Amino acid sequence: MTSIASIFVAAAAVSISHVSLRAGGEAKDVALPAEIRPLLEAHCIDCHDGPRGKGGLDLAPALERNQIGEAPLRALRKRLAKRDMPPADEEIRPTREEYAAAVAAIDAVVAPTTREVPNVRRLNRAQYAGSVRDVVGVDAADVIVERMLPADEIGEGFDTTGDTLALPPLLLEKYFDIAEAIAAEAVPDARPRRIVVSPERLERRGQGGTYDGLAWLSTNGTLRASVEIVRAGRYRITVDVAAQQAGDALARMALLADEKSVREEDITADRAKPQPVVWEGELAAGARMIGVRFLNDFWDPNAPDRSRRDRNLGVGAMVVEGPLDPPPPSAFEVRALEAAGEGGEAARLRRLADTFGARLFRRELTQSECDALATIAREAAIRQGDEKRASWKAQLRALVTALLVDPRFLLRIEVPADEGGRRPLSGDELASRLAFFLWSSVPDEELSEAASRGELATADGLALQARRMLRDPRATTLASRFAAQWLGIDGLALREFDPKLYPSVDRALLTSMRRETELLFESVVRGELPVRTLISSRKTFVDARLAQHYGVVREAADASAFVAVEVPETRPSGVLGHGSILLATSNPTRTSPVKRGKWVLDALLDEAPPPPPPGVPQLPETREEKKGLSIRELMALHRANPDCASCHIQMDALGLAFERIDVDGRLRDAVDGEVIDDRTELPDGSILAGVAGVERFLEKNDGFERAVARRLLVYALGRGTADADDALVDNLAKELRTHGAFTQLVEGIVRSDAFRTRVDSPKAPTR
Repeated sequence: MTSIASIFVAAAAVSISHVSLRAGGEAKDVALPAEIRPLLEAHCIDCHDGPRGKGGLDLAPALERNQIGEAPLRALRKRLAKRDMPPADEEIRPTREEYAAAVAAIDAVVAPTTREVPNVRRLNRAQYAGSVRDVVGVDAADVIVERMLPADEIGEGFDTTGDTLALPPLLLEKYFDIAEAIAAEAVPDARPRRIVVSPERLERRGQGGTYDGLAWLSTNGTLRASVEIVRAGRYRITVDVAAQQAGDALARMALLADEKSVREEDITADRAKPQPVVWEGELAAGARMIGVRFLNDFWDPNAPDRSRRDRNLGVGAMVVEGPLDPPPPSAFEVRALEAAGEGGEAARLRRLADTFGARLFRRELTQSECDALATIAREAAIRQGDEKRASWKAQLRALVTALLVDPRFLLRIEVPADEGGRRPLSGDELASRLAFFLWSSVPDEELSEAASRGELATADGLALQARRMLRDPRATTLASRFAAQWLGIDGLALREFDPKLYPSVDRALLTSMRRETELLFESVVRGELPVRTLISSRKTFVDARLAQHYGVVREAADASAFVAVEVPETRPSGVLGHGSILLATSNPTRTSPVKRGKWVLDALLDEAPPPPPPGVPQLPETREEKKGLSIRELMALHRANPDCASCHIQMDALGLAFERIDVDGRLRDAVDGEVIDDRTELPDGSILAGVAGVERFLEKNDGFERAVARRLLVYALGRGTADADDALVDNLAKELRTHGAFTQLVEGIVRSDAFRTRVDSPKAPTR
């Protein structure tokens, strides 16, 4: 940790304490609600009667005694709320109204469980980078954060979940390094940077060894090293070179910059006192290769003078200094100069602490807070430079560092409500919730001013700001963060597939596939298309590489540009035909009907199957292991296990319907020489004719709207849902089915009590 970072350790050494709360009271029996008795007798008791009742649930004693334990009653409520019991293949099932009445009756006996986000949670990586990009203006923030911060843990399917966003000491140290790297980008150092590469670190191409403080080349060859040039400009390269002479000519070398010779020179010095070879010139930003090439090796074993039989070249340290020209003021420095105003440096620094601190801390700062930040920055700049008076640049850089490691920036803090009570969030808290939800960033000036005027205290005021923010380009983060995690493609670029089977699948293609899905979702966010378009669209977005991969017609001069194209009739609609989804739900060597079926149930219908029981073997991967059986036959054997059958019947039917689409998203007719049969049967007897059948199944199923609504609510709140959220989720899904607009769903969320208030009361585990 550097000296500047140590200034802030005491202020920033904050740990987050997560309090785990449970549904209150010890488990006890309660009266069986009379209103649900007819439903239980008509639809449930046949399967849940006696010790061997399905799922371990025996309802006979409860019906006999009119008493039931709280735990089984809550479990019963979950099934009734999801309307998945009795099973879908039962001929007679309760009506939607009967389900709702039963849930309400249970809630009247045992209060529905609630959950609340922790009072303290840190920003996740995307929120940190977005805040820095929008406030400090460092475009490289995303790259710096991704390179230096570990990936956030996932909870409830998203990296916004408060329970996973703790701040351990080890992570705190990384924030110091990141803050200094960002500050260096925001306020570039005017002094030339000096990079020294020792002889031991030089990459050798040619014969030789390293001794006497020099790296030697005994044959024509190259000694080189990669150096990182932070800014394009004029640089000085200095290399100490010596030679062991032989023959009639002096040893000759070439100084290299990016493999090109920029200076050639005869070397007269010996190892006792190497001579410096210097070049000044322009270098581009990025990783640059510098080096020395030995040009005229010579060897004569018969030369009379033994000391002149072998000509060798020795290379000492390579030094790169620059940029030698002073850098122009960065965009941040220009803004800071304007915001600082007139007066002494201390007063100007306080104004900047107030201006940028208010944005990053998501609230107005007091005068004492501004004074303290300015003082810390001035002292840190002096200590770092070992000078009595630090330069303005050094103080500005130190202030940026101080702001970015401050707990008031790193942590989102909401004042807890009274035990068991409900508290409306303040304007600043609501502004933060809204900005991090829609932009993964801090509130902008307009949102902060609306909060200070009290306009966010009403549901209409929040909805008005939400509509404005969804029109802003920053709302595209909902595609890159929410949609990518909801649909399971967030880590797609890191997936690896068998290159022999799928040679066209590389990092560039995976990136294009993810972008295709993001662009479709962005059109939904902007309100151009209804939410159901995600599974019904007959248009998609492709660049030249992706168009060739799919075999679709694309007309655009720029090969890298994504353009809208019609989806051929042979391909599925919407995300069902996107390569991103199909690859993410496959294995490295083959398709996975189980993963694809599970994805449909979980992501699109909010009916995630339970995890498999322990000890269940995986399906074989290789042709030899399959022993001539098709994937359909292997899965039928898998379902023969009673522990697997109940979940796999529907999951397998959905997954096998995708079998005409290979791992890489391209269509196929056969596997291992066998013609593919993609017709499957659901538990209720209905037939799915390939992916088109899945599309029609989803068209008739209103679970899609519930899936979108609940997942977006979890992402927005940063917590999982509980029983008390069921009514909200149902209402959001109903409104989404009626209106179809993503904007309507967002407004429904921000208008809700769940978004606008805190309830710090006993909680139950997520479901």
